[in-house]
Amino acid sequence: MSAYASEIAYFRLHGLGKQMYYYQYSDAELERLKKRIAPYEKQSKNVYVLFNNLSMFGDGIRFMEYLSKGVFPRITVSIGLSSIKEVVERTRYPISKGMLIKRLGWRLVEVEHGKQIRLETLLSSVPSKTYENVEKLIDDVNVIWKIE
Repeated sequence: MSAYASEIAYFRLHGLGKQMYYYQYSDAELERLKKRIAPYEKQSKNVYVLFNNLSMFGDGIRFMEYLSKGVFPRITVSIGLSSIKEVVERTRYPISKGMLIKRLGWRLVEVEHGKQIRLETLLSSVPSKTYENVEKLIDDVNVIWKIE
């Protein structure tokens, strides 16, 4: 995270993942960001945070809502297996496990209320095969992780 400060404090966030730009900020990371910008706000500086990653719009909206209301909106509409399905159904099937991880592993899902996990963590445990559809993938995730 880079910062420039004069009368303006400017933070440009590319992500913390293995590949620059392929990143989604968790609630915990956004909480740390709020603590990082707080000293600049106390100095009455204009603080600008630019999310420059693939989920920049969603990350920015979630961060603004957290700053204004003190609570985070969920990353996905659903929780648990439905949250995972919400994310993985946005790709074309058939698809291999390796390609799923490459394309979507950086994304976060809500496995429980307030508990997020990177999709890569979940997918790393499923069988290495080509998935014909989202339902077969969700079945394999559920067998291993027992998520409701």
